[in-house]
Amino acid sequence: MLKRFFFPVVFCVAVLFVSSAYAAEMDIKGWEKGGEYDSLYDNTDRDVFKGTLLKIKDYTPMDGMTEGVAVLVKDKEDGEEVLVHLGPKDFVEPRIKDLRPGVRVKVYGVLVELDGEYEYMAAKLKAGEERKYKFRLTKDGTPFWSLSPEELQKEESSQ
Repeated sequence: MLKRFFFPVVFCVAVLFVSSAYAAEMDIKGWEKGGEYDSLYDNTDRDVFKGTLLKIKDYTPMDGMTEGVAVLVKDKEDGEEVLVHLGPKDFVEPRIKDLRPGVRVKVYGVLVELDGEYEYMAAKLKAGEERKYKFRLTKDGTPFWSLSPEELQKEESSQ
């Protein structure tokens, strides 16, 4: 009887420890789900555009946030350069190591206004024919960096 009780309790404690350790590893101040920045993402107003990746850069969308990563994309239709926010640096950098300027991209996300400028908050980025980078859940806009390690693994394995 004790064994049947002991294992599930130890397992649950281990999962909680790993989840909190995972979140503690990443510096996502200001990028949290439900925060001021996250509330700008209106999942009902999603849009898609194609273009060419010009540059990958460090970017901080709002005062007090930790540094994030953005890409500058030249819109295929009108030639306009669009800044696309990908997410917090600690989350994004390891996932985009093979992303390079010059590649054709398709950006899925939401157009937002920050300090009088229109920019995109990305949910997903397709690069070329094969690479997909996911940053938010399509169904509700939840940022991937706020998911538990188990939820994140499930989402990333479905690519």
